[in-house]
Amino acid sequence: MEDTHPTAFAGVTPDPAWAFDQYQRLRNQLPPADQASGNSETIQSLEPLQERFDAFVFDAFGVLNTGMAVIPGAVERLASLQASGKPVLVLSNAATASQVALTAKYRAMDFDLTENQVISSRWLLEDALRREPRNGLWGVIAPPTSDSQTLPGIRQQPVRPGITDRELDACDGFIFLSSEDWNEVLHEQLTASLKRRPRPLEVANPDLVAPRGDCLTLEPGFFAHKLREDTGISPQFFGKPYAPAFQAALTRLGGISAHRILMVGDTLHTDILGARAAGMATLLVSSHGSLAGMDLDACIDQCGIVPDFIAPSI
Repeated sequence: MEDTHPTAFAGVTPDPAWAFDQYQRLRNQLPPADQASGNSETIQSLEPLQERFDAFVFDAFGVLNTGMAVIPGAVERLASLQASGKPVLVLSNAATASQVALTAKYRAMDFDLTENQVISSRWLLEDALRREPRNGLWGVIAPPTSDSQTLPGIRQQPVRPGITDRELDACDGFIFLSSEDWNEVLHEQLTASLKRRPRPLEVANPDLVAPRGDCLTLEPGFFAHKLREDTGISPQFFGKPYAPAFQAALTRLGGISAHRILMVGDTLHTDILGARAAGMATLLVSSHGSLAGMDLDACIDQCGIVPDFIAPSI
């Protein structure tokens, strides 16, 4: 079944320029940018970098795939790296699917990946829940297909269309896994409930938007920041660009120095910013993701987040 992530909200239909402006507006909520010097090196693909780095970390949406469509050449690039003995990870802000389901999705696309090679923001949340179980009843924002009942360490109430205000008010906190099926009615209900009684909000996917086919969809990060602005709560974000996501990648790569690892992503404010803060080298891909069609030089000058390399695709 095709998912139904919102492509418009309160009169806003996201496009790359709008998304970039929103990330800029929220810069004080993101990790600080380092003071990078020099210019990005433009290359045609990742190929000339294969021998320059010891390991490679890839974003998924906009780099490997858009929706269920594989980006041409992506399967072959990962296979080439793995054949040469280079460790490969996928670091994704995907949170709807469980780790098992997400890995199976990539394998169905012909990516030769194991669960240990995939780090999703949902896995980061689940790891935190295992280490520190949450007390009380937690409202989980996710569609039925997400298998949210597998989240460890919480007693949960699904937050879906039809939930009552009384049921929302009974929750001691909320976990935002997925914006699939999220709508303005639900958002207004949750906003009102959090105004009545502020409670924790843990957000598995910090992305504002994601490329899906020929459009951008609004993701949990967008709605969480709106809730923060409208209610005064302070959401806790898992995933990129925040440090725990990149530390998890460094841990999985078993001691390889950060500067010997290349992070490959399609967004300046999540992939590139977070990786630079972690000390990784960075490659921005420009043709398929959230910055497609934008003036990249102008974007980089405006935000000050400078990737080491830029290529249209991997």
